[in-house]
Amino acid sequence: MKNFIISFEFGGFRADHYKIYNQNMDLCVNENGDESFYNISEVEWSKFWNVIDEIDAWRWGKDYFDRGVLDGIQWELVIDRKGKRRRRIYGSNDYPPNFKLLLNAINKLAGTKLNYDGDD
Repeated sequence: MKNFIISFEFGGFRADHYKIYNQNMDLCVNENGDESFYNISEVEWSKFWNVIDEIDAWRWGKDYFDRGVLDGIQWELVIDRKGKRRRRIYGSNDYPPNFKLLLNAINKLAGTKLNYDGDD
């Protein structure tokens, strides 16, 4: 498995900020400016991309906004994989269906504990 891009940012006003992205097969987790790198196996990457396909993130809208919330959480997902199209999806206090499954997959891959109040 090669030739893919994953970049995920998650955070907000008075909250921790994460940027999680790949460099080839490695994963960089930047938490509030502190970077850590992890070697991710092909099996782990394959499981992650299976979740992306299962939640059909390729068909999510371009953006999700709740204009009634001034602060809160902003997020951005960039995915690009050979044979699929490149997607950039952004949100501010609103989320696509199955967003919690995306967070679970990212948490598993990156060893983070990202969460939000949706998908209950």
